[in-house]
Amino acid sequence: MAKAFDQTMKDIKSLKIQGSSKVRKASVNALKQFVSKSRAKTLVAFRNELQNHCLAILKTRPTEPETRTALRIVLKAGSLHSRDFQEVKTHVLKTIKDYEKDRKDAMEKIALYGSRLIQKGDTVMTHCHSNTVEEILKKAKKKIEMVYCTETRPRFQGRITAENLAKAGIPVTLIVDGAADRYMHPVDKVFVGCDAVLSDGSVVNKIGTNHIAQSAKKHHNPFFVCTSSHCFDPATYFGFEEKIEERDYGEVWDKPPKKVKIRNPAFDITDAFYVQSIITEIGVFDPENFALEMYNLLELGTRQEPFMGLLNSLRKKQGK
Repeated sequence: MAKAFDQTMKDIKSLKIQGSSKVRKASVNALKQFVSKSRAKTLVAFRNELQNHCLAILKTRPTEPETRTALRIVLKAGSLHSRDFQEVKTHVLKTIKDYEKDRKDAMEKIALYGSRLIQKGDTVMTHCHSNTVEEILKKAKKKIEMVYCTETRPRFQGRITAENLAKAGIPVTLIVDGAADRYMHPVDKVFVGCDAVLSDGSVVNKIGTNHIAQSAKKHHNPFFVCTSSHCFDPATYFGFEEKIEERDYGEVWDKPPKKVKIRNPAFDITDAFYVQSIITEIGVFDPENFALEMYNLLELGTRQEPFMGLLNSLRKKQGK
């Protein structure tokens, strides 16, 4: 059980598992395996183990608010007011099952809403690999003239998108990242995924997204962000800054010359100004109105602890 959990954490950290929805799904499945096979003897021990496993997941990738939302839901289920150990375990497992069904339904709604924004003969551009964007494009494939995929250095996740779309029968062209502006002119719409939406409506996504958004604005092409509402990060409303992960330089250049310094940020932030709409399972919003909608849905004006508790626990564990 421990080996399987540790392997999942390694796969997430190394990007073998990537994309906010897949990271969330793998994380929740790892928790499910832990809960179902837990050897804890007491309810207190079980709850401590559950929190430690959640913290271990939290440490794998710093920019995963969708996963953090899932962890909060699972932890809340584990705090069920009951002294019956088995009742709590059963409740946690049911919560996980219901949660994943809810997320599957959410993906179907996002694909439907996004596909409606694509018109017959549209040429689309996308960046990196997003399962959510893929589902939208597959649902709208009969209307699509061409999809331009950026290769997305340094890990080339755009190749995954290109291959999957080609297998689905969608015309696709792979381009280098630096050619995005060159090919923006024939593009009608840009669709990208999202790792986090911040409290001001700006979005965190794969490095290079910001440049593509600026190019889209210059060419008067609508730039759509496709994401679960669970990618909204409520902690940013309370002053938490979404960390931009800096990855190993070896992804960029395995053996660089001496004295050559390499920086390898995994994400960038795209200002709300460049985003036409955020497509979610709860509807299609402009960025500021989406942030306002989530503020109201989560009652952030009166509730802080539920959204900072997990992060504060991690800081305590790290001695910060």
